[in-house]
This record gives sequence, C-alpha cells and structure tokens, in this order.
Amino acid sequence: MHMDMAMTTTTTTTTTPKSTSSSPGAYVAKPPPPPPGYVDVVHNKAAPAAYDSYNGRRQGGGAAATATSRASSDYDEDRYQQQAAAGARALDGLLLLLRAAASVMSFVAVALVASCRHGDWMEFARYPEYRCLLGASVLACVYAAAQALRVFRRMRAAGYGGRSGGGGGLADFAGDQVVAYLLIAASAAALPITLRMRSAVLNVFTDAMTAAISLGFIAFAALALSAMLSGFFTL
Repeated sequence: MHMDMAMTTTTTTTTTPKSTSSSPGAYVAKPPPPPPGYVDVVHNKAAPAAYDSYNGRRQGGGAAATATSRASSDYDEDRYQQQAAAGARALDGLLLLLRAAASVMSFVAVALVASCRHGDWMEFARYPEYRCLLGASVLACVYAAAQALRVFRRMRAAGYGGRSGGGGGLADFAGDQVVAYLLIAASAAALPITLRMRSAVLNVFTDAMTAAISLGFIAFAALALSAMLSGFFTL
C-alpha cells in the first residue's frame, strides 16, 4: 500500500499541448498592394506597375508608347503621301493619253476636210457646215496638243523630284468643256448634209467627210472624259 502511494507520487503527469494552428478553411486577410511609387528598402525593389484594364498594358511605359504611336502616325502620313503622289501620276498619264488622242484624231479630221477640193459641188468651202467642222477640228487639235505637251512637261518635272499636279485646275476643266462642245456641235451640224449626199452618191468626197465627222465625235468623247477627270480633281 505504501509502495503504491510512493509510485503514484513519483510519477509525473505528461500533458499533450494543443495545436495552435488555425483550421485549413480559415480566411486570412492579405495586406493591400503598395502604391506605384513605393520602393522596398529591404529588398531594393520597386513596386510593380499598375495594370491598365482599358488597353491591357501596364502603366509606366508612357514614353515608349508615345514614341511608337508617333512613329506609326509618321508612317501612315508617308504612306498617304506616296499613295496621293501615285494617284496624281496616274491621273496625269490618263489626261496625257486622252488629250494626245484627241489631238491626233482632230488633226486627221482637219486633213480629211481640207483635202476635199475636187471642184464643183465636191468643194468643202461651198458648205458652211464643213467650214465650221474644219475650224472646230483645227481648234481642238491645237488645244489638245498644247494641253498634252503641258501635262508631259509636268510629269517629267515630277520625275525629277517635282510635284505632279494631278489635274490642271479650273482653266483646264473649262477649256476641255468649251472645245469639246464646239467639236460636237460642228460634227452634229455636218452630219445631216453628209447623210443626204451619201444617199444620192458615194464617192471620195462623201467618204472623207463621213470619216472626218466620225473622228470629230471620237475626239469629243476624249475631251469630254478629260474634262470630267479635271473637274473631279478640281471642284
């Protein structure tokens, strides 16, 4: 009995410490992020740049973004200027082709009308319609040749570093219209008398006049298209 009491008194009681760790599902509040200008003195690191939700990029690259946008705008402007210069050269080439064609056809019409001097009724000077056709063809030939030469010189100057006009302005628009209307009026006036002659007889005189009138209509179409292009890029 005494031995059991002694053993009981000498034994030490052991206690198991309780776990102080929190449960796995417990919420732990996170500290707020540092401001953009904050610098960690301990780790010598700057705070990350803030996220811009508008364009998906991080803030802080303003200088690089500005330089990139400026370079992009300069590239777009240069490309636009190159396209405008190419369009002006193409327009000048088309105007040169149309006016040269009108000049050549008017010259052939002048030669055909002036060659009709076969005496008696086959004399073009006896008919005011043919005299009017001859005058309008001469005017159209000289005007179209002068305009074609001017466009060619402008294109050549642009090839050596100058600027291509891309159209001649309001004067060219008005000049093309006036000459084209004179040419179509003269050709239309000479057509009825030529048809009456051809209904009675077919010879070199009526054939030459028919060809001259046809060339007058074609030259009118070329000058009218030239006037449309000049007016489109002028007005």
